[in-house]
Amino acid sequence: MKILIVEDNAVLAKRISDWLAQAHYTVDIAKTGKEADSLIETSSYQAVILDIGLPDENGLSLMQRWRKNGKKEAILILTARSNWTERVEGLNAGADDYLPKPFEFDELKARLSAIIRRKDGRTTDQISVDGFSLNASYRTLTTPDQKEFRLTATEFRLLQCFLRSPDRVFSQDELVETLYNIERCPTRNVVQVYITRLRKIIGVNKIKTLRGQGYYFEKDPNR
Repeated sequence: MKILIVEDNAVLAKRISDWLAQAHYTVDIAKTGKEADSLIETSSYQAVILDIGLPDENGLSLMQRWRKNGKKEAILILTARSNWTERVEGLNAGADDYLPKPFEFDELKARLSAIIRRKDGRTTDQISVDGFSLNASYRTLTTPDQKEFRLTATEFRLLQCFLRSPDRVFSQDELVETLYNIERCPTRNVVQVYITRLRKIIGVNKIKTLRGQGYYFEKDPNR
């Protein structure tokens, strides 16, 4: 899953990014509201970690504008402010959760996972389609014949993308953007390499190629 961190403290932003990368997230960082606006308009994110105290704009007004413009990304507010009225203000403005600084990474990860599940309408970190079950907590895939595979971080993110939206066609550019942050996007050919690896695990017929358009996970209409 791809996460946007909006935080002007470069040290903290890098620390959160490193933590989330270890937890198999893809991360982009914006230091200002203007940068965040640009990224959220050009990329697709499952969630945003948003600091209220940005140098060019209050984070609440930024979030309110996003909600007004139809942005539905899960938003977790980070702030050093501890006043309960400000927390209520943030939640009423459209935030999905609120985490005061300082915080423990395990709590950040748990809250982030919870708001993403709620947005997806799930109650657990497991995605199941056509008998394939992807477990985000352990980065494992269980196939319909009950074989279990431990996936690499990139394999996991790619398959998660397909299983979250079965039958949706993803272009190579979309998949590259999902797998990597904006600072280290590789060539589009890397997608083909990982598609081939996943097909060896789940079968060559589950991930389809639509020539000139991209790839999709074909859901069994009888299931």
